[in-house]
Amino acid sequence: MKIEEEIYSIIDQEFTLNLSPNDLLNIMKAYQLNSSDLSGTYRYNAEKFEQIASYIDTPNPSKKVLKVLQSWPEQTNWSQLYQCIEVLLHSWLEDYKAGTPLKNALLICQCIQLHTEVNGGYSLSDRNDKFQILLTHLLAIASNQFDQYQHDYSRSFDITTGLPNHKVMQKLIKNAENEHNHLGLLLLNLNLNPDKQRKINTDQSTLSLATVDLIQQHLSPDTRLFYIGPNEFAILIESLRFPAQLNLMASELIHAFESSLPLVNNSLIVKPYFGGVTTFKHNAETHSLYECAKLALHHAMINHYQIEMYDQHITSVFSSTHTLEEAIIEALQNNELAVYLQPIVSLPNHDLKSAVCMSAEMLLRWHHPEWTGISPMRLIDTIYKKGYGKIFIRWLINTACQRVAEIINTHQKNFSLTVNLSSPDLLDADLPELIAQSIALWRIPAQSLVIEITESDLLLDEKKAMSVIHRISELGCSFALDDFGTGYSSMTRLRNMPISLVKVDQSFVKQIEHSSQDREIVLSIVQLAHSLGKTVVAEGVENINCLNLLMEMQCDKIQGYYYSKSMSLEDFNVWLPNFEKQQAQLH
Repeated sequence: MKIEEEIYSIIDQEFTLNLSPNDLLNIMKAYQLNSSDLSGTYRYNAEKFEQIASYIDTPNPSKKVLKVLQSWPEQTNWSQLYQCIEVLLHSWLEDYKAGTPLKNALLICQCIQLHTEVNGGYSLSDRNDKFQILLTHLLAIASNQFDQYQHDYSRSFDITTGLPNHKVMQKLIKNAENEHNHLGLLLLNLNLNPDKQRKINTDQSTLSLATVDLIQQHLSPDTRLFYIGPNEFAILIESLRFPAQLNLMASELIHAFESSLPLVNNSLIVKPYFGGVTTFKHNAETHSLYECAKLALHHAMINHYQIEMYDQHITSVFSSTHTLEEAIIEALQNNELAVYLQPIVSLPNHDLKSAVCMSAEMLLRWHHPEWTGISPMRLIDTIYKKGYGKIFIRWLINTACQRVAEIINTHQKNFSLTVNLSSPDLLDADLPELIAQSIALWRIPAQSLVIEITESDLLLDEKKAMSVIHRISELGCSFALDDFGTGYSSMTRLRNMPISLVKVDQSFVKQIEHSSQDREIVLSIVQLAHSLGKTVVAEGVENINCLNLLMEMQCDKIQGYYYSKSMSLEDFNVWLPNFEKQQAQLH
């Protein structure tokens, strides 16, 4: 089997405009025109162009179409007219490929006008309007034909690199397996996160082309390169002689990528991940060759191995992971996820007697007979990875507002709930509107909802995240900065953001009895936050000695097992009046 011939039999690479003279005549008949109706005198109207110039989008004004119209012959017969229209349409497609909007061409074509001779002079023909409509129709047909070609092409090939995609690859693999050829498949991921890609200041197409050029320098005639997706490629080896041949190719490419990729005004060294599989070690009855290669690549990426070859153990690991992830999504869809509340106790006078509970943090929980001890972080990571983030955050915000409303109504007191958001949430322009709708639905004060974020949440796209944060703040909600001191602290960020609450991470708090260094860190955070007018919450407070040290430091609020673990709403409604009763007895 010749891979090259197989691939190029799937789709014709060359686009040709399909408009014969008969096609044109048939279109003209729809407008009650025949060939003789459009034979006559044509003139380019420069004054018309000046009138429409302000309506033409720049920087792609359809220059090639304009050039054709300006050189349009004055006298044409039917054959010449067909040729002129053909040249016009091909010129338009060149402009269209360069990004010119169709509107520009439609406007400019108004400048070529069909005239008729009257009393020794010329005036607009009564067929000019139909001629203009005909040109509009033809330009639209040409655009649609090219769009359809690009659509068909993109189903089998990547437009930027010209490489066949995974659909073509899978067809070729199936053909080869039917012929009982041994194959090797190697997947490659460039290991570039969005932040790193922004820093190198290059577009995806330039990066892809540089990568393809480097890889192809190291391919043998019996191999073929495929485009899988952004920063991901596949190499198929036909007639593999022995399994180690695939390892040798991967090693050669690893060495090749030790040299920098030449980019425009830049260079980049990447350390890609590789996942491979051969038909020597592949059981077609369980997973396809491509699926096994994907499993190997994913295993390499999560374990930070530069190369991983597939074996059955990998399938077992991912089978268990897949089952868990499916169970988590099913729990979300069936409303089986629960929220627990952990009290946040305020110390207005920094002593035990003044302690009051006016807020709590909402924490995610999942009770399942088989999957026990699954952390909230694992739940949330899975939900977002599987594409259910928007559904989840809608449920979470609505649940938080509902819980606040129930607590306020039950206990007849002001109360606020803290809700944790993640990085993708802060990039969602629809989030402020969602929060506004939930607040209105449950009729709670906006200040009853506290949005908790971490410093690292801002790093993905700080400008966009800050826009969403400020819009939420304008609703009246306040913000808490979680795990302060563990991330990418920026005093400017803390000063300028609408943060009212700073939470000291429990990794510092838990050891302040025994670690003078941790005590100094916590004290510094408290003093810094107070100097900026922020309230401080200490997390992870488990005993009275820790609490006493925090009160000495003038810490404002306490969260931790000393007062209570997280609990269901029902248990919280019992705990809160009991706590208030105990506090009353201290006076």
